Amino acid sequence: MTHFQEFQRIEGNVRTVRILILGDPGVGKTSLTNLLANSAITPTRSSRTVANSEWTVQARLHKYPIMEQHLPLTPEWTSPSSSERSIQWKLQREPPHVSEVIYFVEFYDKNSSISKSRVDKNPLYKNIDGMVLVYNMEDMQSQDHLHDWMYGPLLEISQRRHSNHKRLLNRQHVPILVVGTMLDRLHKRPLRRYGTIAHQLGAEEMLLNCLDPHSLDEKTRNHGKVCNFLNRAVDFKMFVP
Repeated sequence: MTHFQEFQRIEGNVRTVRILILGDPGVGKTSLTNLLANSAITPTRSSRTVANSEWTVQARLHKYPIMEQHLPLTPEWTSPSSSERSIQWKLQREPPHVSEVIYFVEFYDKNSSISKSRVDKNPLYKNIDGMVLVYNMEDMQSQDHLHDWMYGPLLEISQRRHSNHKRLLNRQHVPILVVGTMLDRLHKRPLRRYGTIAHQLGAEEMLLNCLDPHSLDEKTRNHGKVCNFLNRAVDFKMFVP
């Protein structure tokens, strides 16, 4: 069985979360999506990608952790009194057991020819569970443009997924990850600045060289940020259907 056939077989048995990739043309969205979608079961881009005139969609599997807390173990002894038991004897507790639920993650990269108009509407937006906002650190105007890119999708999500209309910059909105690219072209790593779009949204931010295949390797800080973001996207799907 090929990787693609195995991927299709698994896809039919798991739930799907949808992530929207937004940003100016040329900021590195495609390279970033290649990193985000790469996994052991889909090692090549051709095995996980579909495209049309409006979207390029890549997909991967994500393991969503679930903590299972057990009751205390029953002691095999009997203490003489409750006071002595509380002081001298401690109930041993089992460590929490972690199980995993597999989710299918689709990354939607908008075609560069599509406008970032604030009146942008698309039926897909109503089913989006998370957004990745991408800008080029060499061109900070590309960060300013993210407000226009996200306005239409955020409005659609708010109207569909919340019973009450929330402010678009509400920190409890759809999960958002902000990514600054072209890190390899900077002479020094930029300091975190207040007033950035990540700060305004209360969102996690990553600074990457998207052409480095090891940028999101396991056990790195950035890998942890991506996993945390995808876990929150699953939470959003489950609790804000």
